[in-house]
Amino acid sequence: MTRVAVAALVLAAALPLAQARADQLATIRTRGRLVVSVKNDANHPHKDPAHFDKRGFEVELAHALAAKVVGDASKLELRMLARPVRLPMLAAGNVDLVVSMIPVTPENAALVDFSHPYFASGLSLLVRGAAKPTLASLDGKTVAFRKQSFNDYGGELERLARAHGVKVTVRYYQSIEKAADAVTRGEAVALGGNFVDLTAFAKDHAGFTVDSSLLEEREVAVAVKKGEPSLLAAVNGAVDELRRSGALARMSDKWHLPYLLP
Repeated sequence: MTRVAVAALVLAAALPLAQARADQLATIRTRGRLVVSVKNDANHPHKDPAHFDKRGFEVELAHALAAKVVGDASKLELRMLARPVRLPMLAAGNVDLVVSMIPVTPENAALVDFSHPYFASGLSLLVRGAAKPTLASLDGKTVAFRKQSFNDYGGELERLARAHGVKVTVRYYQSIEKAADAVTRGEAVALGGNFVDLTAFAKDHAGFTVDSSLLEEREVAVAVKKGEPSLLAAVNGAVDELRRSGALARMSDKWHLPYLLP
């Protein structure tokens, strides 16, 4: 058999697989329903001060994606999955997308494909009064953080500080209220965390302000299973349209979330 013939056979064998991958979007449309993993429906109490706002925003976004992908915003199935299983369930094909404030990081990008960003937040500081601390001003100081099961914003601050030659002490507390009390008592110079969460906390606690100049910005995007280019393109199209039309900014405002995307 000639090399040309062998190449033709290999190409013929590869085409069905490539087509199957590219037809995932068609499979979803034939099913007539978009299956999206979210944290929950925002009706459950949570320690996160911006929990209700973020979850409500994401559910509304999921409906907007269904309108684009399936043609009907109501053709949506939400699956409320625990954080450790969301991306594995996506990789296994049990859900079509994950919308759960997943930051675009090299570690996450190794597991899934990411859409264009639909949100941005990042590491910030909450302080007493109107002070505007910088990373350099934290040298030799203690910063309080709420201890969390998965997110480690204290670890992020330590990494960032090391990279800039700044020595900072991170101290963890069981709740954001206790961490804020530590700032009030002078045990810590600031409370560190996600900008969105700190902003929500400051709204209900007089005397605190949040520095709007992020120490480090994180973009957030929709997670799509790797190897699904048609679905990824459809999601990107939906996100881009929502950004161009101003709908994403309006949704953020509706759910009292700061809109930081350009």
